[in-house]
Amino acid sequence: MHELAIASSILDAVRTESARHAGARVHKVGVRIGEYSGVASESLQFCFDALVKDSGLEPLALDIEVCLAGDGVRGDELDLSYLEIEEPETA
Repeated sequence: MHELAIASSILDAVRTESARHAGARVHKVGVRIGEYSGVASESLQFCFDALVKDSGLEPLALDIEVCLAGDGVRGDELDLSYLEIEEPETA
Protein backbone atom coordinates (compact mmCIF):
# COMPACT_ATOMS: atom_id res chain seq x y z
CA MET A 1 0.00 0.00 0.00
CA HIS A 2 2.16 2.86 -1.26
CA GLU A 3 -0.72 5.28 -0.69
CA LEU A 4 0.27 5.40 2.99
CA ALA A 5 3.77 6.59 2.04
CA ILE A 6 2.28 9.15 -0.35
CA ALA A 7 -0.08 10.45 2.33
CA SER A 8 2.84 10.70 4.75
CA SER A 9 4.85 12.67 2.17
CA ILE A 10 1.93 15.03 1.61
CA LEU A 11 1.76 15.70 5.35
CA ASP A 12 5.52 16.29 5.45
CA ALA A 13 5.10 18.92 2.73
CA VAL A 14 2.25 20.52 4.68
CA ARG A 15 4.37 20.67 7.84
CA THR A 16 7.32 22.15 5.92
CA GLU A 17 5.18 24.85 4.36
CA SER A 18 3.45 25.58 7.66
CA ALA A 19 6.83 26.15 9.28
CA ARG A 20 7.55 28.87 6.70
CA HIS A 21 4.45 30.76 7.83
CA ALA A 22 4.73 31.19 11.58
CA GLY A 23 1.35 30.71 13.24
CA ALA A 24 -0.41 29.90 9.97
CA ARG A 25 -2.70 26.91 9.63
CA VAL A 26 -3.16 24.82 6.50
CA HIS A 27 -6.83 23.95 5.99
CA LYS A 28 -6.76 22.10 2.69
CA VAL A 29 -4.20 20.45 0.46
CA GLY A 30 -4.88 19.62 -3.16
CA VAL A 31 -3.26 16.85 -5.18
CA ARG A 32 -3.51 15.86 -8.84
CA ILE A 33 -3.40 12.15 -9.59
CA GLY A 34 -3.13 10.85 -13.13
CA GLU A 35 -5.33 7.96 -14.12
CA TYR A 36 -2.20 5.88 -14.92
CA SER A 37 -0.24 6.83 -11.79
CA GLY A 38 -1.08 3.61 -9.98
CA VAL A 39 -2.51 5.53 -7.02
CA ALA A 40 -5.94 4.55 -5.74
CA SER A 41 -7.62 7.80 -4.74
CA GLU A 42 -9.93 6.13 -2.20
CA SER A 43 -7.00 4.44 -0.51
CA LEU A 44 -5.01 7.68 -0.49
CA GLN A 45 -7.94 9.49 1.13
CA PHE A 46 -8.30 6.77 3.77
CA CYS A 47 -4.57 6.81 4.61
CA PHE A 48 -4.49 10.61 4.69
CA ASP A 49 -7.47 10.79 7.05
CA ALA A 50 -5.92 8.16 9.33
CA LEU A 51 -2.61 10.04 9.52
CA VAL A 52 -4.25 13.43 10.10
CA LYS A 53 -6.39 12.16 12.98
CA ASP A 54 -4.86 13.20 16.32
CA SER A 55 -1.81 14.68 14.53
CA GLY A 56 -2.44 18.30 15.42
CA LEU A 57 -3.23 19.03 11.76
CA GLU A 58 -6.99 18.48 12.06
CA PRO A 59 -9.24 19.60 10.37
CA LEU A 60 -6.89 19.36 7.36
CA ALA A 61 -8.77 18.27 4.24
CA LEU A 62 -7.44 16.52 1.15
CA ASP A 63 -8.79 17.51 -2.27
CA ILE A 64 -7.99 14.89 -4.91
CA GLU A 65 -8.28 15.71 -8.60
CA VAL A 66 -8.03 12.69 -10.89
CA CYS A 67 -6.54 13.74 -14.24
CA LEU A 68 -7.42 11.79 -17.35
CA ALA A 69 -4.83 11.31 -20.07
CA GLY A 70 -5.18 13.40 -23.21
CA ASP A 71 -4.99 17.02 -24.30
CA GLY A 72 -1.34 17.27 -23.29
CA VAL A 73 -1.78 15.39 -20.00
CA ARG A 74 0.24 12.17 -19.70
CA GLY A 75 -2.01 10.67 -17.05
CA ASP A 76 0.81 9.40 -14.84
CA GLU A 77 1.36 12.51 -12.74
CA LEU A 78 1.15 12.84 -9.00
CA ASP A 79 1.45 16.48 -7.99
CA LEU A 80 0.85 18.56 -4.92
CA SER A 81 -1.20 21.28 -6.58
CA TYR A 82 -2.06 23.72 -3.77
CA LEU A 83 -2.31 24.47 -0.08
CA GLU A 84 -5.00 26.67 1.45
CA ILE A 85 -3.30 28.54 4.28
CA GLU A 86 -4.96 30.75 6.84
CA GLU A 87 -2.55 33.35 8.12
CA PRO A 88 -2.86 34.33 11.79
CA GLU A 89 -4.59 37.60 12.52
CA THR A 90 -2.27 40.38 13.58
CA ALA A 91 -3.18 43.09 16.02
